[in-house]
Amino acid sequence: MSLKRRREPANVDAQAVEIYEDLANENEEIRLKAAHNLLTKVSSEKGPSLEALQKILKRLFRGLSSSRKAARLGFSVALTEFLRQHCVSDQIAKPVLEVAAVISVLEEQTHASAGVSGQEERDHYLGRLFGAEAIIKSGILSLPDSSVAQWERVLDLIFELAKKKSWLREECGWVLCSALKDPHTMDSAHVEVLFERLDSTSLTKTPEGVGLWITAQQAYPNVKYPKHVWHHGSPLHRKEKATLAHILKETSTSHDPNGTAKKALQRGTWTSRLHFCWEIVFQALLEDGPKQQAFSDLWTEAVDNGLFAAASSDERKYWGFLLFQKHVQILPIALFGTILGPNLLRCMINQLASAERYLHRIAEKSLRAVHSRIDQDPQITSVVIERFIANGYANFDHITKTKTLEKLLSQATLHSLGDIIPMFCQLIHRPEAQDDKSASATRQLISDYLVSLVRSTPSPVEGDLALTEYNRCMSAITTIFLKYAYFEVIPDVNDKAKSPEPPMSTGSREVLKSRLMSCLSHLMVKSGNPVYHPYEVVNTIRLYETQTEEYSPLISFDEKGDVAEIVRKGWKTIKKLHKDEQSADPARTDYLRAFKLLYTLTILQVYNGDTDAVSIIDELQTCSKALFASKSPIDDGEASETLVEIILSLVSKPSLLFKRLAQQVFFVCSSVVNANGLQSMVMVLETKENVSGQQEIFEQEDFDGDSDVVMSDVEEVNGETFHVETALYNTTQATNMSDAGSSIDGQLQDDNSDATDDELAEFDAKLAQALGTRRLGEDLAADEEESSDEDMDDEQMEALDVQLETVFRERKKLTSNKNEKKEAKETITLFKARVLELFEIYIKQQYLNQQALSIVLPILSLVRTTSNKQISEKACNLIRDYLKLYKLKDRLDGSVLPEKAKFLLEAIHKEAMQEGSNAHANACSQASLLLTKIYITNGGDLSDVMSQYAVTQLAFMTESNCHVRTSFFSDWLNWCTSARKALSIQYKSSE
Repeated sequence: MSLKRRREPANVDAQAVEIYEDLANENEEIRLKAAHNLLTKVSSEKGPSLEALQKILKRLFRGLSSSRKAARLGFSVALTEFLRQHCVSDQIAKPVLEVAAVISVLEEQTHASAGVSGQEERDHYLGRLFGAEAIIKSGILSLPDSSVAQWERVLDLIFELAKKKSWLREECGWVLCSALKDPHTMDSAHVEVLFERLDSTSLTKTPEGVGLWITAQQAYPNVKYPKHVWHHGSPLHRKEKATLAHILKETSTSHDPNGTAKKALQRGTWTSRLHFCWEIVFQALLEDGPKQQAFSDLWTEAVDNGLFAAASSDERKYWGFLLFQKHVQILPIALFGTILGPNLLRCMINQLASAERYLHRIAEKSLRAVHSRIDQDPQITSVVIERFIANGYANFDHITKTKTLEKLLSQATLHSLGDIIPMFCQLIHRPEAQDDKSASATRQLISDYLVSLVRSTPSPVEGDLALTEYNRCMSAITTIFLKYAYFEVIPDVNDKAKSPEPPMSTGSREVLKSRLMSCLSHLMVKSGNPVYHPYEVVNTIRLYETQTEEYSPLISFDEKGDVAEIVRKGWKTIKKLHKDEQSADPARTDYLRAFKLLYTLTILQVYNGDTDAVSIIDELQTCSKALFASKSPIDDGEASETLVEIILSLVSKPSLLFKRLAQQVFFVCSSVVNANGLQSMVMVLETKENVSGQQEIFEQEDFDGDSDVVMSDVEEVNGETFHVETALYNTTQATNMSDAGSSIDGQLQDDNSDATDDELAEFDAKLAQALGTRRLGEDLAADEEESSDEDMDDEQMEALDVQLETVFRERKKLTSNKNEKKEAKETITLFKARVLELFEIYIKQQYLNQQALSIVLPILSLVRTTSNKQISEKACNLIRDYLKLYKLKDRLDGSVLPEKAKFLLEAIHKEAMQEGSNAHANACSQASLLLTKIYITNGGDLSDVMSQYAVTQLAFMTESNCHVRTSFFSDWLNWCTSARKALSIQYKSSE
């Protein structure tokens, strides 16, 4: 039996194995540390032999052909440094490793023998490229002892890979391009050899060749490059624009040294990464060399008309978006408009229109890049908007269902507005549309953008130097609207461009009027002086009326008629108020501005065709004379009531502008409102929310929402709640009011849903009776038994037509009545909400005025009777605010009779006994606490209040029709606990 041979222990260097293993690690720090350890290990040996160095060299080259983890990255770094230390040495006269031997080892270790798999062949090719790069980076080819022949050998290896494997051509070009940027890797002789080889391999007119040529000319301008390749020896020459564009798109045709055209060289597979040549070319174009083509010319040719052409593939368009994103961040303002070409914008619109499009996400990313650049440099806003409009994409937001242009407008600075507004004005003047319908649509779109500008542009504070520029821009916008809304441009035979083309339609004029009212509505809130812009508008209208040679007013008055006389008086009053405002004291200034605002907007309504506005001017004349009879406004009873009636007529309109106008005026004039004026407002709250209530409050007139106020200025009742912050003149107060038309639609639908089902059932029954059929779900068997095959004669058919006509006429009438009821309820609830907002202003300004007590009980009654939740909430909030404002240290103005407060307290307790909602119970409790504070701070005895609560509690215990809530008493006890200390101090001081 033979014994097994014992295996001799192998002489393995464990440290070296660990180092080579770490060179392939995916962690960069570990790879760099392993490369350092390898070089340290070799240098620590005393005089390493040539055999040992060659062994390490072979191992490093073999590692480059490994696809394991990050082997190529780690081994290439180690190889580069290894060659620098052992081919370039200062300790010996001759390098330890010969350059020729190193190249031979590279060829030997990276040679793909026949029969290997495709993956192995790929690994060997990549290993050869990484090895050639390491040799070049190490600088050993530029050693004095290294001949140009060795450089040629390396170039042959690289160009062979580029020709044989198209998917490696870009990487080969990048290796050589990087070498050209490093002055330690080659000299002029090496560069000349490089371009001789480049030309001989027909790779000159490829993206790689262009990148190498431009990089070499920048680094080595004195080298002699091959002739007859480019005009004046540069691919950037203006005559090479078309050729360069084709090369960049990789659709160029290569040529052999004899000039024979050959098939275009393409990449192996498409990649989402941009070719490095794009950056080199466009970066060089930005430097503006002599006889060099412009950046804009090549971008248009290669990108906009090339990558973004209609016939281009999605892959090429993807490259185009990548280029766009890159240059959005770096281009100067002068060239920024160049990259927003028509084809790019068309492609962006197509991709943004649907999330299902292949390039939807990168199109969104490109759009975000534009916004990001504008955040950094807002001056670009006007350039971007100009390109959108110049290319015919003013409706970009509508097509793409985005808010791109609207957001761009919100980012615009005052300086940018100086360029944007004239551009929009020209589009309204001449929208370049072929038909009237398209022109009207464009004008409406541009009008909406102008309103968006007014809404989004912040107003500088008083005293800011930018305020003048802001007012100039806003006045320019309002002038655009009023010029085309109220005037006809007189045609000029010598200058036809002055006339709008197509002519302004009636519908467009109504839109412009509406947008003007919207602008004034926003400017009143934002401006420190709310009357500034309305006055500028009517003053401009007056100015245009005098320019009869250029403009003709669309509305004219009979010079001898009453209307013309009233309007003339209105103009005179406005001028007088404007003059008095300049020299009046601050207390009087607010009143002057309030009436000036009333006059200006009422005059504007006259030009809008509102017949009621004329009578309002007449009433204002009487009212202002009475109130301003002395140097300070006086409380004239009749004038005060007239003013309240005017304010109520304003808030009854659905216009948001008139709502804000009424609030502005009421804030200033609340101190002169008397009891009769408050009672007029209370009457609105007591109105029934139905058709009869509408007819009663509007004096039997058909209320149709005022046809003169249309579109965007109308305050919509759409079930959406929003808040308006109303700046009231120069005071520091601001009133945040919930919009009156909140969520009314949804409640009306809920209230009428049951009635709708009953009406439909009744209609089905009548229709079945007329047709002689049965309704669905009834006895179908009876239908089958009674059915007849006989046809109806003509007389029966005529009789049936009459019956059907009667049934449908009744149905139509029923539907009309239902819509009328719904509209009436919406109108009244909107009116009530606005009156409550006026009461909110009054309470905040006049909560110490004893007249304010007269509105408490009607508000509680409104909470109990209204069917609208939002109206109820507004009323409850009003009582709560009143309670918070009045403190135990306060006292009502004037002589107050405690009996009046005591009587009102009793009435509130009786109201609390009524059956109502939780909101009504809470409001009654808060109102009771409010009257308690008022009673005891104005001479009343606390024991009287306690007695009243005892009476109410007794009724709660003994009377079945008393519906007061237990919270009514618990709130009272809680208040007593919190007010105990303050009341005790007050009583001690009175004793």
